[in-house]
Amino acid sequence: MTAEWRTTRLWRETRAAAETVSATIGSVDAAAVAAVVAAPGVRRVVATGNGAAYYAAVALWLAALEGGAGPEVVAAPAGLLARGSFRWRDGDVLLAFSSSGEMRDVIEALDHGAPRPFAAVTSTPGSTIGSTAGALARVTVASQEAVTHTQAFCGNVVAALLVWAEATGDDALRTAVGNAPAAIASACAAAEAWIDEIEPVDPVAGVVFGTGPAWAAALEGALLLKEVALVPTEGVETREGATSAMYALAPDHLVVSVPTGDDPLIAEAERVCRQRGAAVLCAPGGALGDRRLAAVTAFPALVALAASLGVRRGLDVDRPAWIDDYYAVARSTP
Repeated sequence: MTAEWRTTRLWRETRAAAETVSATIGSVDAAAVAAVVAAPGVRRVVATGNGAAYYAAVALWLAALEGGAGPEVVAAPAGLLARGSFRWRDGDVLLAFSSSGEMRDVIEALDHGAPRPFAAVTSTPGSTIGSTAGALARVTVASQEAVTHTQAFCGNVVAALLVWAEATGDDALRTAVGNAPAAIASACAAAEAWIDEIEPVDPVAGVVFGTGPAWAAALEGALLLKEVALVPTEGVETREGATSAMYALAPDHLVVSVPTGDDPLIAEAERVCRQRGAAVLCAPGGALGDRRLAAVTAFPALVALAASLGVRRGLDVDRPAWIDDYYAVARSTP
């Protein structure tokens, strides 16, 4: 593939994510946020956001499923919570993910009965969401010249997992989060080598799949292919990749797997998708750390793939054409 994608602001900011994640780890007051999301009487943490922020919430939910400690966690798109349409229960606490702190759906949920105090993960503490949160995990973003969130997404995931480690006393998860910056740096190097090695593709549609916590990576990977390369893509769990997601696959389609180690289910899904004629790529990075961080460690390869496809198509991967339409519907203060 052409190397021009390496000069994009999108990739430059992705490469800097290791440093900004390190800063986030050093500055997040995990104990303060944990005191809200795991306060006495809390039975359910409702983690929410839109787009990449929602996928960070999914990463937290999937990580929580790996262990039994702490309250129940559910991830719900913020649109389900907006305008009073969500049925809150006694013992619920809201954990809102919004990098801008101005996500319209989250603000509407707060205006229509979401329980307080709530906790937030954001890079903008002075925003509507940040300034009204009972506790705040501030994510460090050194730069965002590209539209697509890179440092913010990685920071959101890491901040949430750091809070969860504190809330549940999970020392293994705390250690894994501490190792995240080194894993991200290694993942960026692996991503560049991977793009240099794979055959050029120009798909009309795609599927990304992963097992367990790597499902969050698959969701984010599908979003990246859509927003950066304009490839309609579905992000699914591995068994969905081997079953329903393969129904419409054809030779001009792309499939990306996100393994976190040896996984017979991944191998099976890749085989089935190849039999349907699709080009199948195996993204590196997911096995570079604790699998609960797969959304972060696989992220560089997924960005690199989307950016390289976008550049090949002559697209502006730093400022996609859809951005004004997005701000018109997503933000409370465009």
